[in-house]
Amino acid sequence: MKSNDSNNIFSLIEQITPFYNSYRDFVSEGKRGTEVLELMWDVGEVLRTYLDINKVKPHNLYWQIYGKAQGVKTSYITRDFLSYCLRIRKFFPNKDQIRKSFPNLKRYSLFREAFPLLENPKYKLPEEETTILLKLLNSDLEPQEIKNQIVTIKNNVIGIKNDRMQKIHEIEPTVRNFVLIYNHVFSLIKKNLESEHEDFLSMIGNDYLEELVQAISSLTEEGLYVPDLKARSDLPQPWDEFTNNVTSLIKGKVELRNRFRRVFPVKKIYVLAEMLNALKTKKGIQHYREKMNLT
Repeated sequence: MKSNDSNNIFSLIEQITPFYNSYRDFVSEGKRGTEVLELMWDVGEVLRTYLDINKVKPHNLYWQIYGKAQGVKTSYITRDFLSYCLRIRKFFPNKDQIRKSFPNLKRYSLFREAFPLLENPKYKLPEEETTILLKLLNSDLEPQEIKNQIVTIKNNVIGIKNDRMQKIHEIEPTVRNFVLIYNHVFSLIKKNLESEHEDFLSMIGNDYLEELVQAISSLTEEGLYVPDLKARSDLPQPWDEFTNNVTSLIKGKVELRNRFRRVFPVKKIYVLAEMLNALKTKKGIQHYREKMNLT
């Protein structure tokens, strides 16, 4: 890296650091999300200006600011923070738009949770549903309740995506099968058709379903009770493959389970076990539907 480039980065770090320190204080003190967004917009404007002048790629710049480039002062300003600042600057043409869209945003974390539904073209909601989402984000509900409702919306719109599967090639077929089963089980609960529910219970069997729930739950962390689950060869696909995969995971080495959990998040394993448990009874389905606002 040239000396002049180093000086430019050093100057940029000094310019952003006060903002970053304020951001950390704002978050820890529970400041209103609107204030945090305005601060991050300011940082995004600094980054946008620098990128336009110096013609560098954003991710390369983030690494340089974070301090991984040789000869550059280490800064502790995270790449994640910088990335969101620039995305926020690109999303809002000015800070007035932030105040107009989010006059009563309680926490920045709520905006971040909902951001894919606002920004990402693949997941962007229709205008009417976007209006409802904005009302939710500005509502007087408790932050945790707002977050729960946003997560429900995201699950319905996005579901589970397997973009990261290529990173751990060996576990890819297993993860793909888990994704398929997860979405199938969610569909059973969401549609809540009595005939499909009865067909499912007849196929899987109540006793085996109980053991399957316990087996999947045991995958969330090491040291939990692991049932003596047997793989099933009498089930239709993808359930035949699924029971084989679950059996291989619970009886395999911890390294195998760790690779699996890195790609199929523990949170999703919990949810899959919870949904399967709900499918034991009509009452269980109804309770889960109410919990996830699917009624």
